[in-house]
Amino acid sequence: MPKRRVTVINHYAFPPGSGGITRNFDMFSRLKNWTPHFFAANINHTSGQKMTVDDPRYTLVPIPEYSGNGVKRMLGWVAFAAGAGARALVRPADVIFASSPQILAPAAAMVVAKLRRKPFVVEIRDLWPDSLVSGGAVKEGSLLHRVLVGLERTIYAHARQIVVVPTGWEDHFRELGINTDKITVVPNGADLAEYEVPETKEELRSRYGISGFTAVFSGTHANYVGLDLIVDAAEKLPDVNFLLVGSGARKQWAVDEAAARGLGNITFHDQVPKSELVRILRACDVGLHTVTPQEVFNKGMSPNKLYDYMAAGLAVVSNAKVPLRDVIVDDEVGAVVDPHDLVEGIARVRDADEATMDRWHARARELMADRFSLQASVDKLETVLEKSLYR
Repeated sequence: MPKRRVTVINHYAFPPGSGGITRNFDMFSRLKNWTPHFFAANINHTSGQKMTVDDPRYTLVPIPEYSGNGVKRMLGWVAFAAGAGARALVRPADVIFASSPQILAPAAAMVVAKLRRKPFVVEIRDLWPDSLVSGGAVKEGSLLHRVLVGLERTIYAHARQIVVVPTGWEDHFRELGINTDKITVVPNGADLAEYEVPETKEELRSRYGISGFTAVFSGTHANYVGLDLIVDAAEKLPDVNFLLVGSGARKQWAVDEAAARGLGNITFHDQVPKSELVRILRACDVGLHTVTPQEVFNKGMSPNKLYDYMAAGLAVVSNAKVPLRDVIVDDEVGAVVDPHDLVEGIARVRDADEATMDRWHARARELMADRFSLQASVDKLETVLEKSLYR
């Protein structure tokens, strides 16, 4: 039986090897009965660099170059939605799939599916416009907010199936009048095999110049990830080394702030491909998952970096105790604390005895093998796509 075809429209579906968000590629490339084609923007959001790709499964849609979160970035959202939509209209597909953020990409996919008379599936990884309100970019109740909420409701109503990353968002959909029976939770995950490397920890530490007890943060250096909390922690814990890997609009602030405070225990590393990130993580001791406190996060989250840390054999420290309540709890794989208790969490992991560390590592591996394996999420996605073919 020939494989079915699925068009994937995601502004931020970075090709493998480019660094950054690879959830859609990691999952769709592993589907048994589906052949994907990805439409993504040609600008790497975290680094600002133009991307190229040789993979025939990818079409990179040109958008204006930009930095930060200004008008040019928003123009890029429009350019991507229009460009991806136009290209998807003429590409053969059995299902049209779109992922947020940003919200215009699913809107374009919805229109394409309607015109092509194909099933439409939407994946929600970030609640827009709630995230924009929570981050201060949009005022709740404003005309723009009302328009975005209307667009959000329309997208959900037209989708045959809805994929969400965390549990806990059901009430949000009910408030919008959406039937929650068509919602499936497909969490982020990791493939443990990708984290097996031939080098020893000592060899990797020597390669990357890592020494002492090292806490690593990897991911987009954005406003919502609490970089100020990490810098504060570095100042209060001078015996802990901090390694920040990645790019983003807030990175230069963190670099300048660390220099202004004379913090010699913070090192910044550029964004790297997944294969190299795995090696950097395995050379460290604890993975930092931090967020700036925002009400929208309390509805639930399932962050990629958390699973990367656990798969790499790291203890975890997170200041997202409430948002992660359905994922991990305190003292399960490390320290999960309240928003402003990051220092206490890092110190607790630093001071943990060998038996405690062994218990955390064993539990992390158990979670990654059972609840949060990438293959388990892929199987759920395959079921969603099959269900979308039938009303």
